[in-house]
This record gives sequence, structure tokens and C-alpha cells, in this order.
Amino acid sequence: MEEDLLALKSRRTIFGHISANPGTYLREMETALGLSVGDLQYHLGQLEKGGLVTIHDDGKRKGYFVATEVKFIDRQVISTVRMRTPRRIIIFLLTHPDSTFSEVLANFKFTKGALSFHMKRLVGSGIVARSKRENESIFKIVEPEKVSNILVTYQASIADEVLDGVVDVLVKI
Repeated sequence: MEEDLLALKSRRTIFGHISANPGTYLREMETALGLSVGDLQYHLGQLEKGGLVTIHDDGKRKGYFVATEVKFIDRQVISTVRMRTPRRIIIFLLTHPDSTFSEVLANFKFTKGALSFHMKRLVGSGIVARSKRENESIFKIVEPEKVSNILVTYQASIADEVLDGVVDVLVKI
């Protein structure tokens, strides 16, 4: 069955791209592979029906994974760290655990509303935990070792100078 699904060159190319870039999104594939959205959707549908590809839908985007290569539990983290702003917040919290909302805000050029939006999503995804200290919210990564390992493992498929600059620190977490 797998051989039949991967008989077409374009489908093999898509599958190879997903394998090299776990959690990749449709628009990323469109740009990287030069295929139309319609062609991608068709071939991705066939790969998913055949059980070769799985999708993680965070409600905003669909990330594509080779079914046998990434554990289900890691897909949420990978899908989240592929987005620039959440990734930067996660890196900050890994290197500055137990940060207050004000400390996180001071490190980024976000409005309070924008940061609040991202923090709610990160807390809702289970990647970040929020607690209270006096009148302030304190944030930390729930599983820092796991998140660090994922960032280091998939660094090559995530183009980010901030991530590149902290990989040595993350390895030690």
C-alpha cells in the first residue's frame, strides 16, 4: 500500500518534505515545493487516508507529520514551536523560568493584549503553566526538558536566529 501511495513523484516529494520538516503547514509546503494548494490538498488527503501522514489541527493551522516518525504527544509542541511568536515566548520561558507577565512583556515588543492572547493559547495547549504569586501571574514551561529536546531535535527545520543562539543553553536544560 505504501509503495502505491508513493508511486507518484510529487507525492514522494511531499512526503519527504514532511519527514524533513515535521509539523509543516500547507502554505510552507506550497512555497517550498512550488506546488499549488489544490495539488497539495489532494496528495495530502491521499497520504492521510493511506495512514502515512497524520494531521495536528490546533484550531488555527494544520501541521502535517509522518505518522510513524513523531509521537502523538509531541505534535502539539512541534506545531506550536513552528510559529515564530509562541516559539520566542517558549524560548524566553525556558531560559527565564517563573517569569511574571510583566517580565515577559518587557522582553518583547507586544501589546498587553497580544501577549495575553499568546499566553492563553500556550497555557491552553498545556505547554505553559500559569500560577499566581501575590497579584501577578507567573509562567513556566510544564515540561522544560521535553520542550528543549524538541527544539534542539527539530532546529534544522525551524529557521530562527533566536533558536540558533540558545541551542547550547537548551541542551543543558
